[in-house]
Formats: sequence, structure tokens, C-alpha cells
Amino acid sequence: MLSLFRRATGLGTNEAYFEQLAEWSIRKKLLVFLIPAVIAILTATGLILNVFSNYYIDLAISRSSITLTLAQAHALEDLLDSAREDIVSLAHKPLTPDRLRDFMEASAVARGHLYAEAAYIGDGMENQYVFLRNDDSVEEVPLEVARQARNGPLLVARKAVSLVPGQVSLSELAEVYYPPTGFGGGPRPRELTLLRLTTPVADAAGGIAGYLVLSLDARKPRNVLSLYNSPRSPLLGFNRTTENRQSIFVDDRGWMLLQSENVEDPQRPLSVEAVKNGLSGDHGKPGYDNAFRPGPRHETFWRMVTAIQQGQSGMERGEPDFGPPKIATSEDFIGYAPVRFKTARDSEPEVVGGVIYIDRSLLPRAAEFGQINILFMTTLGAILSLALLIVFMGRVITRPLHRLTLAVREMRQEGRLRELDLPDSDLESSTLKRAINSLIAALLSKEMEIKARDERLRSVRAKEKVPAIVPKSRQGLEGECLEDLVGESPAMARLIERIRKTAATDADVLIVGETGTGKELTAEAIHRLSRRAAMPFISINCGALDENLLMDALFGHVKGAFSEAKSDRKGAFVAADGGTLLLDEIGNASSRVQQALLRALSVRRISPLGSDEETGFDVRVIAATNVNLKELVASGEFREDLYYRLQVLAVSTPALRERREDIGILAGYFLRLASRRMGKGELFLSRGALDKLMAHGWPGNVRELKNCLIRAVALAEREVILAEDIRFEEEGLDGQAGQMPPALEPAPEPAVFEAPLSQRQRKALRALLDRESFSRQDYQETGVGGVPQRTAQHDLQDLVNRGILQKSGRGPSTRYRLSRDSE
Repeated sequence: MLSLFRRATGLGTNEAYFEQLAEWSIRKKLLVFLIPAVIAILTATGLILNVFSNYYIDLAISRSSITLTLAQAHALEDLLDSAREDIVSLAHKPLTPDRLRDFMEASAVARGHLYAEAAYIGDGMENQYVFLRNDDSVEEVPLEVARQARNGPLLVARKAVSLVPGQVSLSELAEVYYPPTGFGGGPRPRELTLLRLTTPVADAAGGIAGYLVLSLDARKPRNVLSLYNSPRSPLLGFNRTTENRQSIFVDDRGWMLLQSENVEDPQRPLSVEAVKNGLSGDHGKPGYDNAFRPGPRHETFWRMVTAIQQGQSGMERGEPDFGPPKIATSEDFIGYAPVRFKTARDSEPEVVGGVIYIDRSLLPRAAEFGQINILFMTTLGAILSLALLIVFMGRVITRPLHRLTLAVREMRQEGRLRELDLPDSDLESSTLKRAINSLIAALLSKEMEIKARDERLRSVRAKEKVPAIVPKSRQGLEGECLEDLVGESPAMARLIERIRKTAATDADVLIVGETGTGKELTAEAIHRLSRRAAMPFISINCGALDENLLMDALFGHVKGAFSEAKSDRKGAFVAADGGTLLLDEIGNASSRVQQALLRALSVRRISPLGSDEETGFDVRVIAATNVNLKELVASGEFREDLYYRLQVLAVSTPALRERREDIGILAGYFLRLASRRMGKGELFLSRGALDKLMAHGWPGNVRELKNCLIRAVALAEREVILAEDIRFEEEGLDGQAGQMPPALEPAPEPAVFEAPLSQRQRKALRALLDRESFSRQDYQETGVGGVPQRTAQHDLQDLVNRGILQKSGRGPSTRYRLSRDSE
């Protein structure tokens, strides 16, 4: 094939062939073989044919649907017009019972069960009579029974006093109930659904002698709709299934009154169940309980009802949410047309309702699938005939671009820019390669310039002095003792507001928050803002004392209570009488202490050690904890009754990570405070130092931030504190996180170090790894300069919660050991 191509194109040897072919453009190669043009032409032809054929098929079905809709509406209008003509001709002369009975019987013979009720209401009891059609006979209804009927004809006549002879009014669809009477040989009730026509009856003098009521059985209009939706339709053009078509009659206010049914069951009760399934709206209207009106959110329906009210007919193509079940591939054709009624022969017709016809057809999809099959077969034949040629020439044409693509992809995977070195294959790929190499050279040059400029900018920005951020308001909490309650974040504003509301009461308080979030300062703020501000504020750390010392500190003792009791000692409850007592780290209290606290808080009296007398106290108790007391209650480590005794009011102190927007304000505040205390003049943070503070996790919260700033001020040698001057607690004095000498090869670490740990936790566990168990004090002594007590407690509780450590004992006897899974 290659030799044939060379002879056809006039190319010589293989070398000359490849040299000349390399000079051809890709467009020239594609034009030689015309493959894209063939495929494009076939595809475009098929798509255009499909679009236009679908358009005309949809147009034809739409016209058929609107024609059928108009035919149904016209058939209903003819039915109403014939009924109007019947009642006008009947009322032309004075009425007698025999004449009305004869009309009902003749009508049943000529038109079937069209009229179900007829009534004449004249002056006086003797001129009022009602007839009902009973199967194939006509029976007169006793007047007393007619008066007891629900929605009876006597009520309708009273509403027709404004009519003149020759004028007919059409009532709304109504359900009529006659009580049991002698119909058909035995007493039985009658339930009818009727459309009533009413007209005056003229007397001999030209006045009105009475009113004639002629009622159509509503099943007759329903059967008209059913006929047009059946194989016996007068407009039947070809056989179709009935499952995907439905006609609905609606009144001029949007009420669905009836739907088409099986034409073979003309006596079937009226219903709209099939079309209202899945709709939301109003069920039942006065006089007709089976009516249904969709809600306003069904826009397609109400758009059609509005058009019907205006006397317009048309089509809707939007998919409705009512009607028969939809087949996945069917198309929706929804026609609507008004139904008009003339009150007199020469009057203008008025819209009394409308017909909505839903036709779900498979014809458009079937036609589309047929055309797609034809297009597919045609295209497949063309493609198969050129397949071998496409495969061969595709490789020849796209190989240069493929090599260029692979070279660019490899360069991207390497992560660095370099010049492409590929042989020339054709004009386009060679031009593209040169353009790419020129772009790479320009990018490399710009990259170097940008790196140098960014480095200079970062260096300058990192050393840039940040103006001191001063809080706009201290929320009314002034004083150095409340220095950590600084910030303008929403979390801090909520805390301040909670402190204000809590201080206004005298109930006990439970403060919950992580280590370093200012629980003690919050308690002191509540005391300072309360009515007890002038009285003592005493703080007892329940985690710093063993059980006996804590009992003694809380309740006191009398002289001689034990060998070292040389004199009486007031307990914290008595010493804080009239003021506030803070029980910090209440979660570490032993069960004995918890029991004693519960009794003291319940009766507000205590008994010092060695004394048989009880002493009353007036103290507001504030408890603080950094652990979840509910979990301790669940595990049996904390008394549930004491928990609910303490948690009368609860205050939560937010962690610093929850109010990062306050870091700049707090840093500026602590910086000014530390520089003033150390006499170093005014100091400033650099932009780099502030960025480093904002990026830190702050497990020690505000206390850790304060210590960090104090440490930075103490070591500062210039007016501006730079990023390298900031040292965190887990870092050494040189700012590094404890790196090993590079010459030493570290031994394999236990599985515990595979878990995500902070630098402080990792360093402490390495130091305590060879111990069988250790205490919190041992953990505190592992850090450089010591780990704060609350920080150590937070770290150990975190390791216990994650299953890395196991905890045993309580209070000062608490011990920790590595769990078996972590060894």
C-alpha cells in the first residue's frame, strides 16, 4: 500500500518519501484522505434530518392533540346547547305533571339516560313537583321528600329569580342525595351527580308562573370525554393504546371535576383519582366532595386554567405532574380548550369550564430511534470501508504530536522546565516544538525573576513592623487581674455576655474549658461583677492536693484534731463566707471529697475535722474543670448528683483556636504588658512574627500565648520582635524541635510514634518509654524548663482518650502506662 501511495503521489525512494512527507502540514494530510470530512458530512446530515423530522413529527402530534381537545370541548358545548334548547322549548308553555313526565320518558327513549332529574317550582304547594329517572322508568318524588333532599332542586329555583323567560342558567356540578322513598317498588335512597339548567316558565299574561329545573346526569359529559379517548372515537385515525391518554374537565375556577374513564363502563362513578395522584391542593368543594384543585406550585396547570378563563385554547409541552403514569421515553402533548355556554340563543357564550387533554406519545422517540439506526448503519459502513486506511495514516500523522505530548508530560512529571529535543517530522510539529521551547525559555527567565522578587518581598514583609492592635472595648471588665479577658471575636463577646448574666444571679456556676482558656479569670470576673465583690474570693485547686490536705483546706479543723493540729484552722468555705469559692480542677476530686462537697452544698453547712458542731456558710461556689464531667459520670469517676448540683449555671470558655481573630489583639496586649513590667520600652511585632503566631495550634491556649510573648520580650534585643524570636513550648532554646545528629541512625520507634502526636507529647513519651508507669509530675519534668501542670493534664487526657495510654488510680495516685496496642 505504501508503494502504491508513493507511485500515486509521485514520490521516489523511501528516503525521499519521508523527507517530503515531513514537509507536509497536518491539514494537507487530512485533506488527502478526507476521512474527517466524510464522517462530519454523514453526522451533520443525520443530525439535521433528525432535528427537522422530530420538529415536524412534534408539530403533527401537537395539531392532532389540539384538534382532539377542541373536538371534546365542542362536543360538551353541543351537549349543553341541546339541553338548553330542550329546557327552553319545554318552558314555552305552562307545565303540568303529565307533560313533564312525558318529556322525561321521551327524552330517555331518544337520548338515553341524559336527564336524571326534572322539577317545576310554581306558586303554591300544588304547583311544585319533582321527577327522577329510575333506571328505565320515571318516578315522581313526593314533595316532602324533595324538600329533605340535600342540594335539592327547590334550592336551585330560589337562586334563579333574576332570569327572564328564554334565559337559562347553568349550575355548578353538585352531589344530590334523596332520602329513602318508594323508587322501584321499595324504599331506597338516591345519590346523583348533576349539572342543573334552570329557566323561568311564562304564564298566559306574560309573567313568570314558576321555574323549571332540568338536570343532566354528570356521567354523560364524562362519557363524552371517555368516547374521544377510546378506539370508538369519532376522530380516530389509527389504533392507539388508551393507557397514556387522559381528558380532564375543569371548571372556570380550576377545580378538577371529572376525568375520562373506560368507555365500556358508562355507569362508573365520577372520579379524578387518576389525575390527582401525586398532586397537592384542595380536596372537595361545597356541593361536590370529589372535586380537587391543585395548589399554586403546579404552574403548568394554572397557566392552562388562566388561558381557559380568557377563552383561549392551545398546547403545553412542559412535563406535567398530573395525568396517567409516564413512560420513560414518552413525550408530553397537553392540549386545553374552553367550554362555553350561552344563557340565551342570541347571547354571547360564557366560559363555564374547560377540557385538558394529556397525550403521552412514543412516536417522536420511535422516529428518532429509527433515524439514529439508519444514521448508524450508514456511518458504520463508511467507517468500516476506510478503517484500515485510517489506522495506518493516523499513526503516521499523529506520531510527531504524540512524541511532543509525551515529552511535555515527562517534563511535567519531573517538576522542572527544560528544552525539548525531538527530531523534526512535519511543519506544524516543528513549529510547535520551537514555540514551546521559546515559551519554556521565557518562563524559566520569569520564574527566576519572580523567585528573587518574592524572596525580597517575604524578607521585607517578615521584618515589617505591625502596628499595635488595641481592642475597641474591654466590655466594661477593667483591671489587671482580668488581663486575659481581651478580645473582640464573637466567641469572646458571648463569654463576656455570659459572665454579665451569671454575675447578676447568686447561683452556683460550673466553668468548662480547656487548659489556659481563663477559667480562673472568668470565675474572678463573675465574683467582681456580683454583689459579693467586696467579700473574699478564694481559689482551691482540687488537683494539686491529696485527699486529706484537700479536705483540710476545704473544711478546716479544730485544735487537737490530729497530732499536727496545734491550732484551729478555718476551711475555705468559712474563710470565703459572704464571698466566692472557686473549686478548680473539680474533676480530680476523690470520691470522699465529692461526697463531702455534695453534703456541704446541699445543706450549706460544714463540720470541721475534729468538731461535732456544724457551721453554716454563705458562699457562692464556682467549679472549674478542663475535662468532660459527663464522661466521668458515665464511667463512675464522678458523682452524678454532685454534677447536677454544681451545674446550676454553666459557662464555657472558648479555646484560642476558636477565636483566632483575637490572637493579634492578645499578642499586642501581652507585648505591652510584658515590656512595661520588664522596663524594655515600647516593642513591636514584625509581620513574620505575627504570621507565626497565627499559624500555631496553641494547645495551651491564652496562657501559652502569654508565656510565649513574655519569653520573646525577655530575650528581645531590638525594638521589633522577628519570627525567629518567637519560641514555642515544644521547641528548644535554639528554636528547633529536638533534631538528632545526622551522623546517628535512629533506632526503629515503637508503634505509639506512628500516631499523630505533638512535638511535646512525642518528646515526653520518648523520655518515659522505659518506665513501666509514670505520673503527671513525671510528664511535667520531661520538658525543657518543665511542662505547665494544666498543659500536662491536657496532653495526658488526650492520649488516654485516643487509647495510647491507660489510666489507673485517682488524684495524686493517678498513674499512666502505655496500652498494649501501642507498645
